[in-house]
Amino acid sequence: MSQSDQAGLLTRFSKQLSLLQPLQKVKAMIKHKKTRNKKETDQDGNKVDRISCLPNDILCRIISFLPFESAVQTSLLSIRWKNLWKMALVKDGTKQEAAFDVLNFLNDFSEFHQPRNNWGLQYNFGQGRVLLVAVAPKGILHLDFSAGKQSPRQFRLSLGRKREIYCHQPSLYITFILRSLHLVSVSYVSTEMVSCLLSNIPFLESLTIAKCCGLQTIQLEGNSKLQKLTVLDCLQLESIQVHFNSQFSLYSFRCRGRVVSFKCYNEDPLYYWYNSPVNDDCSPFDLEDAMLDFRQGPGYCGINIPGFKSMLQSIRGVKTLTLCRWVFQDLILPELYLLGEGFFKLTELWWIDDSQGRCSCNALIFFLKLCPQLNRLYITIDPNSHNTSYSTSISLSSIKLDRPTELKHLKAVKLEGFANEEEEIMVAKQLKEIFQAEPLVIKWDGTVRRLTKVDDQGIGPYGFVEQRVENLHELCPKHVHMDL
Repeated sequence: MSQSDQAGLLTRFSKQLSLLQPLQKVKAMIKHKKTRNKKETDQDGNKVDRISCLPNDILCRIISFLPFESAVQTSLLSIRWKNLWKMALVKDGTKQEAAFDVLNFLNDFSEFHQPRNNWGLQYNFGQGRVLLVAVAPKGILHLDFSAGKQSPRQFRLSLGRKREIYCHQPSLYITFILRSLHLVSVSYVSTEMVSCLLSNIPFLESLTIAKCCGLQTIQLEGNSKLQKLTVLDCLQLESIQVHFNSQFSLYSFRCRGRVVSFKCYNEDPLYYWYNSPVNDDCSPFDLEDAMLDFRQGPGYCGINIPGFKSMLQSIRGVKTLTLCRWVFQDLILPELYLLGEGFFKLTELWWIDDSQGRCSCNALIFFLKLCPQLNRLYITIDPNSHNTSYSTSISLSSIKLDRPTELKHLKAVKLEGFANEEEEIMVAKQLKEIFQAEPLVIKWDGTVRRLTKVDDQGIGPYGFVEQRVENLHELCPKHVHMDL
């Protein structure tokens, strides 16, 4: 295709796509174009797909005229389109210049000035290393290093403390305020760049760190605005260190991978032991949302996790919780006295187990007696989840609760991963002993049932009876931690 043909096609598509709103129109147009092009042939009689003939820079230009939501969804069209929406701009530089160039890009960015709708930047910083920068509405920034060469070298990621950029620093906060940052596949090579960027982003409220190979320590400093911290699939991570002051108000902590140690340092000048580790029996946070998805098992510390007592105290008041059975038996039970009245505010629980045997069910029943306000219970059987260390676990029969609890508010139990319906019935039957209300039992395919006796006299075996329910999504929506 000649340059004049490409230019003409770009002009025609740009005018048309700039008027589109929903992604369905984009897909319909592409489908129509492909269908029409199937009728076009080259000199050899072969079918021609002119859309696929366009280079990436032209496709990125076309995408840049779309509304943000539609641009993101073009990643579903094919593998080639997956990252195109992030590559509206391409720039080459060095890792030393990266922080300044990215901040300049953000400082110039404004979603309110059309047609300047370039939410993506592909930054190439040498030796096959690539940073994909994507800006979403409501102040969300994605920094993704997964497309380029990765370094297996172990490293520490220090975030929050002010770092100067080697040249003039733009005033980021004047034109664009970032609230949320997502870091993907940060490595030893890019850690200084990321630390510099984050230290120059004020007002950050949410931080997500995912799939960072070689990451051993996360150190958070000097950010009193941070409210949500999420760490996903960083399997070499050993510890998280948080330096906080009296204004620090973390209310959400979500972690998936191996168990890590937690160390907290109080930097408030009024604190007697300034910049010293907080007493392990004290809680620096009051979490409302906690995900402790440690299916990968213990980390380098084994089950003797430094700082776990303070984390346990931090989750006493959670409303939403994800927990693995082995974590409860190996880590929480030995420190049960720290829970006081139990999880007295917990309304949604996602319980992850490696089996559905009687011993597993006994652990769940014991835990549920600590949750008097529970509304929804999600149970997932994952055979690949780490199993509890029975040699170190405390026997459940040896522990007596002062106030045995019946669940008065439980509305629904959702089941996933069970081998068959007989296993589901067995678990539901065992759970009945603490159900004061009769909850609906929901399979992951959306089938709604009640557990009941199969004969009219009520003396035979138990079985499920299907029940029609309106507004099922409102009754039992997907657990908030399941889409991470």
